Amino acid sequence: MQQLTLRVIKWIALFILLALALLCYSMGTMSGFIALIVVGLLFEAAFWLFGARLISRKKPNPQTSQTS
Repeated sequence: MQQLTLRVIKWIALFILLALALLCYSMGTMSGFIALIVVGLLFEAAFWLFGARLISRKKPNPQTSQTS
């Protein structure tokens, strides 16, 4: 149960990073404020790095975890 909660929290954090990146991009392009676009780029980079680690994590093989 604890592992499921941790996984859900990671996915929520990933969604929040994406939402913040999109928000900064839209505010930066509407106002012409370059710093917001740079912050959006940083949030997007964090999204891709964090998301890649979350998705590419290898699942344990059930055959190797069994002891006979």
